[in-house]
Amino acid sequence: MEELAQQGYLTPDGVRGKRFGDFEVLELGATTVARLAKAGLDFTPASAVTFPCERYKAPKRVGLVKPDNVYLHRIAGRLVPIAVAEWKDKARLRKSSDELAAAEQAVVGALAMGVRLALTTDGERFRYIDAASSAAAGKIVEIQEVRDFTPSVLSDLYRGESDVERDPRPLSEKVWQIIWQTTKAEPKDCLLTFVEFFMLKFLSDNLPLSVLPADYRFDVLLSDPDEFARNKGCTQIEYYVNSIRPRIKQIFAERLVVDDGKVRNVFGLATITSYTSIINGFAFLRSSVTTTISSYNRTFCEILNEFQEFGALTNIDPEFKLRLYETFLKRSARQQRLGQFFTPRNVVKPMVKMAMLNALPDESVVLDPAAGVGGFLLEPLLFSDALPGNVTFVDGRPRQRVKLVGVDVDASTNILAKANMLLHLAESVRDPQTTPEALNQALVNTFILMNDNETLGGLLYPPRDSVDVILTNPPYVTQGSAVYRKEIEHVTGKKNGVYLEKYYDTGGLGVEALFLRYISGALKPGGRAFVIVPLGLLNRTAQRMKKELLRECNILASIQLPRNAFFNTAQPTYILALERRRVKNQSRPPVFCGIARSIGETLDYERVPTPDDNDLAALADLFVHYMNNGVTADSVARPVQYEGCAYAKIVPASSFDPDERWDVFRHWTDAEHIELGERADTIERGEFIDLATETLQELIDDLRQAKDELAQLQNGAVKKYALSDSSRFQVRSGIRIRNVDLRDNPGDVPVYSVFTRPETIKGMIDRDWLAERGVEPEPYPCVTVMATGASAVGTVFYREANCVMTDDVVIVQPWPKSPTDGQLELDDETSEAAGDDSTDGTEPPEHDIDLGYLAVAMSQTIAQGGYVYEAKLYTKRVAQLTIEVPVDSEGKPDIERQRQIAAVVKRLDQIRSKLQETGTWSKGVRLA
Repeated sequence: MEELAQQGYLTPDGVRGKRFGDFEVLELGATTVARLAKAGLDFTPASAVTFPCERYKAPKRVGLVKPDNVYLHRIAGRLVPIAVAEWKDKARLRKSSDELAAAEQAVVGALAMGVRLALTTDGERFRYIDAASSAAAGKIVEIQEVRDFTPSVLSDLYRGESDVERDPRPLSEKVWQIIWQTTKAEPKDCLLTFVEFFMLKFLSDNLPLSVLPADYRFDVLLSDPDEFARNKGCTQIEYYVNSIRPRIKQIFAERLVVDDGKVRNVFGLATITSYTSIINGFAFLRSSVTTTISSYNRTFCEILNEFQEFGALTNIDPEFKLRLYETFLKRSARQQRLGQFFTPRNVVKPMVKMAMLNALPDESVVLDPAAGVGGFLLEPLLFSDALPGNVTFVDGRPRQRVKLVGVDVDASTNILAKANMLLHLAESVRDPQTTPEALNQALVNTFILMNDNETLGGLLYPPRDSVDVILTNPPYVTQGSAVYRKEIEHVTGKKNGVYLEKYYDTGGLGVEALFLRYISGALKPGGRAFVIVPLGLLNRTAQRMKKELLRECNILASIQLPRNAFFNTAQPTYILALERRRVKNQSRPPVFCGIARSIGETLDYERVPTPDDNDLAALADLFVHYMNNGVTADSVARPVQYEGCAYAKIVPASSFDPDERWDVFRHWTDAEHIELGERADTIERGEFIDLATETLQELIDDLRQAKDELAQLQNGAVKKYALSDSSRFQVRSGIRIRNVDLRDNPGDVPVYSVFTRPETIKGMIDRDWLAERGVEPEPYPCVTVMATGASAVGTVFYREANCVMTDDVVIVQPWPKSPTDGQLELDDETSEAAGDDSTDGTEPPEHDIDLGYLAVAMSQTIAQGGYVYEAKLYTKRVAQLTIEVPVDSEGKPDIERQRQIAAVVKRLDQIRSKLQETGTWSKGVRLA
């Protein structure tokens, strides 16, 4: 008993060892197993040990075995041995024979005490042995565990939970409440504080002792507060702040240079320095006159105990890695500031699938220019069809098959992203072959903090033609966004080879417009971007911004997300997919359009999983199928369902021209919307006011701009032309097509009749049926007038080629321009944006009357004439109409001014539609 007394293990209440996490340890070496049993340890010494030792000479009597360390578990007052350890000097473990002797000694000690776990160590290397299996096999049977011996490792081995994935979500819920109730800090500060605790426990459970010594680990803080104060001279929280916290920041340095040359080259920078660690937001450190750091010690210890009771943070449930930050969005009414840098993983995952990252060649670059906490870059590491195993460590250096690069302007967010990456690399963190320097470099090379200019952030250094895939959710700011433009104007010199004022001079409101320009310029030819954008950007009449974007990119997809898909806003959002054009005159593919009504979880703050209700996941699968199988532009003349899915359509590229809306709502009929079951969601009254105000302000800005442009364009010479002039116009009616004809002869040619919406068709007719009657689909675009119909008469539409009209529709077309008038040449950008409107490879004839303007002029004349149902507009009456056409200084039709007026009027019509939609939304929305 002498050694037990000398070590202080004998107390009035019996034997009590040193605390070792949830366990106790007796550090001995001179006390026999028999004496330990007599001292009160709850075990019966073995009568004999039959294990065949080759190198270790065991005592003749089992009771004389003297283990170096005995690990105990106190269960209902009983002190039960669970493991033994043999400690050897390095000099005594140089040979394999020495290692075998030590292992055999540990096994004999374990079997003598009736425990399964045995280990040997020289203080640096640890060898774990299953004593029971060794006895059965007659040889040493090792346990495959690479971590240094810590309380967490002992817990995992003892409970057989080394491979068990744990979901710390309940832990995070509870700790969140404790932090918030104690500090009343902002959600972001609570999140950063939780991450500090989580990182402390995670690193303590996974890093080698040589990197994070025992005095700097989580377990050292678990003592009784009074005992801790006697031993350390301070409280636990003070010890953490003054000793452990600086050590973690030393391991994960706050100043480190990005050493990946390819990453630096993306931004045109010779040097990029990281100034952040993986922790730096501890709410308990708030400065206060009346509150000291030590006063938080009780709460600090309460949180430590919650983590300790949860268990080891080794094998973490991937779902928790993906959803760690959602906890802090669910539990606060003040979500917006935190939500600015968070994209729900049920939105991230489908976007990652759409990007098809597994098909990227080596050394490709995947970029998120508004990375936030890093979901778009880290989630692919967990998906078998994305980038599993992309980050590896070889010879003390990090390697990425595909370069993952995330940029952010917020230092706290950059810290969270690095911490998030460590969780995703948990297996590498606990691998003793992975150095902390390599881990640190991997974090720094992946997540770049760009806050040289805190207004512009990453926009200050736009990548140029160097990125293969972009996945991002850029910030949305419309009001007040002028400050970004002004800041750009004051940037001097070139950044990555361009002058920013000129580079970003592409039009469009909001920061999201700047990011779209950043994205389009960053992509390589053929590179793709998947961007979350607000609805306002798509249906805003920003013709110049859209034209500039289309000059560099094709649109691949436009997918509407449900309201409240994001935690912090009910603002309607979209996924916009882009592809950088390979050549200037590349044809534009049809656009994959979708309406996602669900994302696999409820859209309230609880976010209850609904895996069987996930339109977005289904749309992602369909998009991948579409991209792999393709649809030719010529085969899509109008929106058509894709693969029979009611909420997916393929839409002609012409519907996404610069003067068109880029949302998808208009490509579904009212009946289809009803069939899809869409309805207005409940939103807060305050949020309704914000959304309505923002929408109305956008409409007012658009109306003012359209008014100014029209005033300027209409301030010029005009000339009257009669539609009866057969040398310039042809006026004719459509053909008789009955409903029974459509039912009996279904086909692929759309039939238009007297309807008030341009996309509404009477049906689809067979080409052969038309040919039998000597009718061919319209070979070129034209303008139509509804001849009859109570509400439709006088309605004018522009129609694309390859369709037919019924006989209550009048068709108007200018005759081809006379060769003596000379040829009107489209500029490169106009012809490129227009694409090929013909379906048979024949270019449409040139006119000196623009068809878009013809529709505008006819609408104006008809409106002034007051035509109603009683005054039907059949062919003869239409031919009597006269229109005004802008002319140049020579009195000839000014085709360019016509096109400009037509574009402004088209935008005005879109604004009217948006006003109507806003009114319908305002009337139908349910206010909470």
